Amino acid sequence: MQLPADVLLALRYLRPKRTFISVITLLSLLGPALGVAILIIVTSVMSGFDEDIRNGILSVQAHVYVTPDAGAATVAAPGPVLEKLAAAGVRAAPVIEGPVLIQVRDTTSVKMVKGIRPELEKQVTNIASNGRFTGRFDLREGEALVGTALAAELGLRLGDELLIHAPQRLTGNITWQEDGNIKMKEPDEVYVPESVRVVGLFSMGVLDFDNGLVFVHIDQAADLFGYDWGSATNIHGCVPDPFRMDALVARLRAELPQYNVRSWQEVNQLLFGALRVEKTLMVFLLTFIVVVASFGIAGTLVTVAVQKTREIGVLKAMGMGRALVARIFLMVGGIIGLVGTVIGVGLGLLVIGNRDTIAVVLSRAMGVDVFPPELYHLTQIPGKPMAGDVALIMVMSLVICMLASLVPALYASAMSPARALQEEN
Repeated sequence: MQLPADVLLALRYLRPKRTFISVITLLSLLGPALGVAILIIVTSVMSGFDEDIRNGILSVQAHVYVTPDAGAATVAAPGPVLEKLAAAGVRAAPVIEGPVLIQVRDTTSVKMVKGIRPELEKQVTNIASNGRFTGRFDLREGEALVGTALAAELGLRLGDELLIHAPQRLTGNITWQEDGNIKMKEPDEVYVPESVRVVGLFSMGVLDFDNGLVFVHIDQAADLFGYDWGSATNIHGCVPDPFRMDALVARLRAELPQYNVRSWQEVNQLLFGALRVEKTLMVFLLTFIVVVASFGIAGTLVTVAVQKTREIGVLKAMGMGRALVARIFLMVGGIIGLVGTVIGVGLGLLVIGNRDTIAVVLSRAMGVDVFPPELYHLTQIPGKPMAGDVALIMVMSLVICMLASLVPALYASAMSPARALQEEN
């Protein structure tokens, strides 16, 4: 099949006479390829990070929260609230939570305790059903569930015991007088921490949860924090569609005016807002890699135009119009941009697909952990290439490369045939 003249000449300008492909062309391809690959890697990691954090939150946190209004520490009677939530299609459970001091032998650390009713909690969160739970979930008083990261930190196994110190009980015996002095209510009262035995180990894949939460029975949590049995610091629930719950939240706020009703998006809006801003900013900054690479394409095309000055003069003298000459150089830039973009997409997806292996190799080579869970709050490197992000990056790269080709194309099309034929190349 005979190719059109502009396509034939564009392909001819991409390769020299004596070799299969020009070194200059290869270097021009390298720029957009690396830029696109880096953009895909970064956007995939950021999208994966957002999804892993979101899944981790939805695994251990509920979709809707009902908390007492200002001035009240607990929901004194959760029963009526649970009934209204059930009528709205929300599977709910009462919870008592607060900060505690965990002690195992001589090691102490500040963590969060959540008091739950196991039979109701199973309907709200998937702690026991995510495939990473070991032990028994049906808690009784004197028993606890701890995260795998916390267990590794404190050297805990199933059947081991730990002590829980509640700040409310430590400070509840102390009052401040109006004159600034401290008074002990019961000077002879002896404080004894709660002792619990580990009966289950859970893993949610998010370090903040796996290393920061201890689950106990809700009645024991009430004793720890000095609340009445049957009360709750909040009631959380699970809905069929956690991404479409605006109408449900509005209905619950109307039916429960004496309580605060919030969705999981509102509870975590600061975190997800920061993730979106960070991803947008990273893409914006890394786009300049492709922009810088486009200057290489422009330089290559200017070089080709100078080298082919006499040839361009001959073509124009034979009747080739300016538009056709410009189209040849735009096509050269487009081919370089397209091939470089495709190579970049393949390279980026290859790196994302083998990110864990690459991280292990780099960690062994450098002697340090390249993805410490303590810093990134995830136990493995996230990565989720989004089709929309990949398509946007490809289009953006092609547009930038075509724009970079515009100046050389205009330069070549504006050459005077008489002057071009006088040039000696």
